[in-house]
Amino acid sequence: MGLGNMPWDSWIELDSDYLKFHAAKTRRIQERGSRCCRTNPDPRVFDGAVELLQELCAYLSERYPSMFMRTAVGVDNTVTNESFNIADLTMNGIKEDPMQLCARLIQDDLAIMFEKEDGQYYLLAGAILLPAFWRLEDKFGMPLSEIHTSGDVPQFKKKLEKGMMNFFRRITPEKAFLRNNYFMQVDDGLAWSHSIGSEDDDMTGWFSAEKDRAIEQHYFRSERQSLRRLPRSGGVVFTIRTYLCPVVEIAVEVGVPGRLASAVRSWGEDVSKYKGKEKYGKVLLEYLDRKHGEQVRGGLIVEEDDERRTYPW
Repeated sequence: MGLGNMPWDSWIELDSDYLKFHAAKTRRIQERGSRCCRTNPDPRVFDGAVELLQELCAYLSERYPSMFMRTAVGVDNTVTNESFNIADLTMNGIKEDPMQLCARLIQDDLAIMFEKEDGQYYLLAGAILLPAFWRLEDKFGMPLSEIHTSGDVPQFKKKLEKGMMNFFRRITPEKAFLRNNYFMQVDDGLAWSHSIGSEDDDMTGWFSAEKDRAIEQHYFRSERQSLRRLPRSGGVVFTIRTYLCPVVEIAVEVGVPGRLASAVRSWGEDVSKYKGKEKYGKVLLEYLDRKHGEQVRGGLIVEEDDERRTYPW
């Protein structure tokens, strides 16, 4: 699972792209609304979404006081000039889904899993506005295992399922965790990777993507995911912060072309299929090898770079 401990002051990361993400989320909310932001009406689930909103308002005003100011009824965003009233959030009186309100505060996507009587954790609240390759409406209400098997996650049943289920049962409110993943993308779509097809088409996937696009169309997409349990409702919260960078930009960093090429070459057949390598691998690896060669000729000592940094960096 690749989990590490999370310092509490790094739960939510905001950066200079904040307004770009805010604009993208605003547009997505206007265009797709409840298809991307949903909360199951079960009182426990609704309470969990409200709890997350309350925790975000408290956290952001402490962690980023120049951007967020606590008010008598909630919090003000001094960058976007928005005011959030969370003083009276009830299922009958709320004007906006609490998960959607959460999404409008930060750059991350959000999901909350709740345990049911069968011991499985279900996706029952989410604000997934910038997913690139999947849709909340397809996964909403599914148990954790089915979310992964329906998405053909490689070796999930063999290597991940048991450990993941045990981890979810053990996670406590006192300790939070971080993990990272990465993908390649052959377009610049932050919200949806349009190269794999329309978001509204039920048949989308790497099979429909154009092969061997120019290297300038290759992007490195990484997700920083945090996991924690909410103390009141017991829901397990995922925050999913996406970073999307052109390969031609990250390849100027010392050691990165060689390490990324090595990582891509390490994928087994199942991972390669899952990540669409057949559509971009030739162009990507030729470019990374060339940039790595330039760095070696410029003085990069591979052994020292390997000792200084361990993958993924």
